[in-house]
Amino acid sequence: MKDKKQDTERISIESNVIEKVLLELKEIRDFFPEDTLKVKIDNVMHIISKATNYSIEDKALVDIIYDKMKEAEGKNPELNTKLYMLYRSLSDGKTSEEDANQLFEIYIQMYPYDDMIY
Repeated sequence: MKDKKQDTERISIESNVIEKVLLELKEIRDFFPEDTLKVKIDNVMHIISKATNYSIEDKALVDIIYDKMKEAEGKNPELNTKLYMLYRSLSDGKTSEEDANQLFEIYIQMYPYDDMIY
């Protein structure tokens, strides 16, 4: 075992990887009703945010939808299309942020792990 000395080794992680991890944690937190799970996920998100000075909570919903849309582009064209329509509707002001958030959650729940091959 190591001494009680604090290990100060640093690792390098790209910011887009941190962003993806935080987005996935946020989705898990939002979709599961168990309070203990939500608390644990909030703790992990806080630790990551504090260590990296990066917070997903600061990101606008329109940016989160856009990022998820780009992520689904090659994997699931159907989800990509739905997210694109939602993105355009929100950015054009035709949909409120609350409605867009509800639709976003529904779309993500409908296609959680779908990878369509064309």
